[in-house]
Amino acid sequence: MGLKSFLRSLFAHRWSLPSMATPNYELQLTHLLQPGVSEPLDPRRFFSITGLEGCYLNGDLTLYECVITDLWLYKKANLSNHEYIVLKVRYNASDVGFLRVERTIDRSEEHGSSWTVSTISSTSSTASASSSVAIPAKDIITLCTTENMNLLAVDEERIAHATLNPPPTFAAVVAACLVVNREKPFYELLTGQCYWFAGVVIRLICDDHTKPVPSDTRKEGEWQNFVGVMSDAKMNEKARQLRSGYIATLTTLHDQANTRVQESRRAEEAVRRADEAERKAEEAERKAEDFQRRYNELLASVPGIDSRSPRSHGHDHPLSVKRERMNA
Repeated sequence: MGLKSFLRSLFAHRWSLPSMATPNYELQLTHLLQPGVSEPLDPRRFFSITGLEGCYLNGDLTLYECVITDLWLYKKANLSNHEYIVLKVRYNASDVGFLRVERTIDRSEEHGSSWTVSTISSTSSTASASSSVAIPAKDIITLCTTENMNLLAVDEERIAHATLNPPPTFAAVVAACLVVNREKPFYELLTGQCYWFAGVVIRLICDDHTKPVPSDTRKEGEWQNFVGVMSDAKMNEKARQLRSGYIATLTTLHDQANTRVQESRRAEEAVRRADEAERKAEEAERKAEDFQRRYNELLASVPGIDSRSPRSHGHDHPLSVKRERMNA
């Protein structure tokens, strides 16, 4: 194994650094988060929040240049009134995918399968103002390609839209979801349900100057209801309390991303130097072979010297031939 091959193998195994995605094909967020994973039959991919964090920290380095340009809030038109967020991800002025972010309920066997959003909602009348009904939450991020946004949301359920300018990085979604999930890992009727989760995440991602605008598909009364939810004093206060933790988490993610980028650049530089060293070694070997060829030709031109065995006549170097000629 040559030096170049050894270094490439060393860096690949030590840091597992994927190369920057090339612009030769249409980039999709699915490729960036899980490079090397083939497309599933279902074009959607589901992540837990920690799973998304892991993919972000180990995915294609192009992820660190992706930004969130648009955010939508949706509300299901059924009894559950389930609310969720959809975000558009762009890279280099091109859409690369969509994310659906939502709080649901853990339906694992440990907690049984009887809990549903509708059954929890039906208990609100007996729960009164108490938030004692707490079920383990399952916060999910669903990813799909640019041509499959219809798999994430229904246009008729769109409540509001916000254009984020300047657009936050992809890490902002990861950081906001991590902080909110850690703060309240339970689905509670009044302070930990789907619209509370969506509202706090929106507040953390959007700056104070970003204002969602109502969707044309929603009636004014529904929009006013949304405005009331989004301006909830407790939700605003919770977002303020979590902002320092959000910024710290976001900074950590950015630092980890920068470390990976620097390691990748060092690895690329090491490979470049190995390429240069190999080129110089090959050049030196070529020169040595050329020198040997000319040396043999010179020996062959001297009468009585066998060029195939230059040492047999004591002529180890062309300079010795020159000395003999001078002595003669």
